[in-house]
Amino acid sequence: MRLLKHLLKKFQPYFRWLDGPPHVLLEEFNDAPALFHAYHSMVETGHRRVPGGWVYEGEFYPDYLTVGGNSYAIRRTALKYCNGHGLDIGAAHWPLPGATPIDTESGPGTSNRIEDIPNGSQDYVFSSHCLEHILEWEKALDTWIRKIKPGGILFVYLPHPSCKLWHMSNPFMKNIHKWVPDPETISKAMTDRGLTIIDRDDGPDHFYSFYVCARRPS
Repeated sequence: MRLLKHLLKKFQPYFRWLDGPPHVLLEEFNDAPALFHAYHSMVETGHRRVPGGWVYEGEFYPDYLTVGGNSYAIRRTALKYCNGHGLDIGAAHWPLPGATPIDTESGPGTSNRIEDIPNGSQDYVFSSHCLEHILEWEKALDTWIRKIKPGGILFVYLPHPSCKLWHMSNPFMKNIHKWVPDPETISKAMTDRGLTIIDRDDGPDHFYSFYVCARRPS
């Protein structure tokens, strides 16, 4: 009897599983992918789950739009222009190869601050799906440009306005995105600041995004 009591006490934690596993949300596990964080919120805000993605307002949007790592979609193009010493602002867990990541929320860039980067010290500034999270985005753009050397590159990759999934009218995004960028607005903001547009794709590409690449005057 003493041995039986000992065994019962030892294995008691495992017996709880007889009534079903504990209710732990997937996004509460350490290092959970961004998709897990998005799943419950998207279900609760009216998105319909279908194989491989979601339907919102009659449009299908694939899962890869919600898992992060959007910079991979533009990496090959960006690396044609982003050479030398540069920054990836809003890099999260997927910094551009060779860039110093800067991010206020996640990834290796949380240990770096844009304020600590000397003005005129960088060959380029790259940013993917970051500017739409900033309400005072023009001030942010001014800061980024100041960090670039004369003749340096500013490359931004942003969600395309045709993608309803990323609009603030979508309950899933209302507390995440602050505005809806478009190619004309971004290009004008750059040229108004004296930069020269050297490449631009108005999209939308397969990641429902567009990019603008500009050079600071020498």
